Parts: sequence; structure tokens; C-alpha cells
Amino acid sequence: MKLFENVLENKIIEGTHFTGLTDDAFAKLLYEIKEFKDRGILVVTTSLFEANKLYELVSDYTDKVLLFPMDDFLTSEAVAISPDLMITRLETLNQILEDSKSIVITNLMGYLRFLPTKEIYKNSFISLRVDEDIDPTKLVENLVDIGYTRETIVTRTGEFAVRGFVVDIFPLGAEYPVRIEFFGDTI
Repeated sequence: MKLFENVLENKIIEGTHFTGLTDDAFAKLLYEIKEFKDRGILVVTTSLFEANKLYELVSDYTDKVLLFPMDDFLTSEAVAISPDLMITRLETLNQILEDSKSIVITNLMGYLRFLPTKEIYKNSFISLRVDEDIDPTKLVENLVDIGYTRETIVTRTGEFAVRGFVVDIFPLGAEYPVRIEFFGDTI
């Protein structure tokens, strides 16, 4: 039985407001709206804590829910960006590219975050294959352009290192780094 079936079938219009719902009831309503409308929904909460809490509640109803977390304070952006949150944001963006009919939950700072257009984001992907020719210096430039940091030794995601004809890259979301060996410009 759908809890909000009558409301959704008869009364749902753009700009409808619901008040006084418990967190569980709100999560159920989001799920039913998504099922009824069969389109994506963006939910903005006031804090990262509330976004995580709502994400957990909606996850009980569907796996078509994504979290786009952003640190709540601007100073944390300048001092240290959480690598875990960055990975979650990138995974969320990648999943939205595959299926835009999900419930995306974010906090206010996540909503205000500047994001590139869909085309720019897609064009930033780097795909490499064995026996492919690519200039190693161009690869390094591309890695820096998309936010990777150059280190002497690769220890965590989002880093890369160059030693002679070897480039080590730790892709976001990967369990281990990847080693690329060049013979001239050939991988």
C-alpha cells in the first residue's frame, strides 16, 4: 500500500508544499513521488548531517538515491578537502550521467557548489589503453587539469607520480593505483 497514493494521484502539482512530516514519512513521500513521476528529484537540506540522515532513510525504500555531500563550512574548502567526500561527489555525478532519474540529496553547500556543464565533465574523462600513443607530458597536463595532484609517491586516490617513463595514477574510486609504462609515446 502506498501511503501517499491519494495525494499523488489527485493533488500533486508543481510547487506543492508538505509540512509536519516526520523524517521517515518525508523519506517515504520522496520515494513515492519519484515512483509516481518517474523522474529525478533534487533535495537540498540545511546541513551535511541532515543530508546523510535523509539519504539513509530514503535508502531503505530504494537504491535509486544518491548523496552529493559537501563540507558545511567554506573554511574547510580552503584548508582541506575531504577525499572521501570528493570521491562520493564524483561517483554521484557519474551515476547521474548514467541515469538521471534518481533522488539526489545534498546540503546547501553542495547545492551552491559550482559544477561544470555535462559536456565539459564528460570531456574530462581520460581513457587509456595498452599500445595507445599519447604524449606523457600531455597526460600529466590532463591529470592536473582534472584535479589530480602530483606527488613523489602515490598513496591515495587523486594522486599521480612521474618517474622517468613510468606514470603511477591512483584513480578516484579505485582500490589500487595503476602503473603506466611508456616506450616513447606508446603505453
